Amino acid sequence: MMSVLTTLLTFYISQNNMMTLLMAMEMLLLTMTVKMMYMGGMYDDVLGTMYALYMMMLAGAESAMGLSLTVSYYKLRGKMTNMM
Repeated sequence: MMSVLTTLLTFYISQNNMMTLLMAMEMLLLTMTVKMMYMGGMYDDVLGTMYALYMMMLAGAESAMGLSLTVSYYKLRGKMTNMM
């Protein structure tokens, strides 16, 4: 619950900085995935743990693609504020 509130607070505070918004979303996804892995291990649910590992793998690929798009946008425009 604290991670959700922190992410919402980050969205509210830094509306112009796209990198901070992307980092907040990634931290929320990572927190939920770690919680899912913990719950899967606590209840001996192998499928839940495997699903959480699959989510982490997809999140890593998504982070790499998002970072490459952000770097290319920065090279094209020269600034990162007000991307939307």
